[in-house]
Amino acid sequence: MSILSFISMLSFMSSACGTTINVTVREPFTLLLEENPTTGYRWNIDVDTGLEVISSEYARNNPTRIGGGGVRRFVLLTDKAGEYKLRAKLWRQWLGDSSTTKRCEITVRST
Repeated sequence: MSILSFISMLSFMSSACGTTINVTVREPFTLLLEENPTTGYRWNIDVDTGLEVISSEYARNNPTRIGGGGVRRFVLLTDKAGEYKLRAKLWRQWLGDSSTTKRCEITVRST
């Protein structure tokens, strides 16, 4: 997938958490969530069957500044029409669920 594809893709920010979003079947869309993996906290995403995570990439806000935060970009798509749940949490995986500092749940409606 080219960088141009990412630019023209439907994108959602953390403000979509707790809402329902509408997407088109088999059309990739992105979810952008702030992250600072140098602290050990990373986003983990879980999706219903029918909703697929195509990729997950991290980009620092300022590549020349060590330790600064950035954005985790998940690229997703649905394989058929329906309603799906996307659940994400920002956590330190090795410490378990009690280390979760943020959660994001989105209902994805695909037509």
